[in-house]
Amino acid sequence: MRTTILVFILAGVFHNPANAQINFDSWSDFKLTDSIAAQDLDIPTPEPEIAPKDSSASCEGYPLTMELRDRSVTLPATGVWTLESHLATDEDSFANGRAFPRTIRENISEHISNACTMLAKVASGANCGEVYDTEYAKEWTPPENGKAGQGSVGNVRPSKAEEMWIFNMMWAGNSIPKAGTKFLATYNDISVVVVGGYERGPSSEHFLGGFQREVLWALGAEEDSSEITLSALIDQTLPPGPVNCPK
Repeated sequence: MRTTILVFILAGVFHNPANAQINFDSWSDFKLTDSIAAQDLDIPTPEPEIAPKDSSASCEGYPLTMELRDRSVTLPATGVWTLESHLATDEDSFANGRAFPRTIRENISEHISNACTMLAKVASGANCGEVYDTEYAKEWTPPENGKAGQGSVGNVRPSKAEEMWIFNMMWAGNSIPKAGTKFLATYNDISVVVVGGYERGPSSEHFLGGFQREVLWALGAEEDSSEITLSALIDQTLPPGPVNCPK
């Protein structure tokens, strides 16, 4: 960037201001109105500073101990995670105004189609056939002490934007986080903001917890084998889904 500065040749301009009229409210408005000899000099000026990125949207975490059934886990913690099936959202609809499906397949195709459309908006290269690549990835969670598609918090249903990024652990009693609490899942320097508090499980202590299929796909991780790290998340304003964390 270079700024053009007008240099007045006739010194009399400054001895006698009447010789010229100079109007400048700002550098962009600078004008010289007189028949005065002038020349343009180009001199380098510093590049403008780039505004720092918004530091409020960070991936900063904090130590958090959670009580699971028969064990305690302090975050951040790394372990193997399994695949979890879908939960009915507050936008899914079923016959006769029911909030939950009667079977693990009722209206699941519509749910998956909507989820894949949303996924494509936040993750490039999303292909429904690749994301939902197993039968278990195309089912509602089974009716375990409840209804199909229902989590462990009764009739509380996640939003459509939350459900894709849900994770669960075998939280003990009242130690389950408030539904909608956000955490950070990381694998091979890829991070996803995930949502907890809607469901418990799995029961096997071999697993640290379970993720929805969309989470595993976005992380590039494999169910039942990849070592994924979960962290407590300070910034609860971050939207669920893939996030670019500062290195």
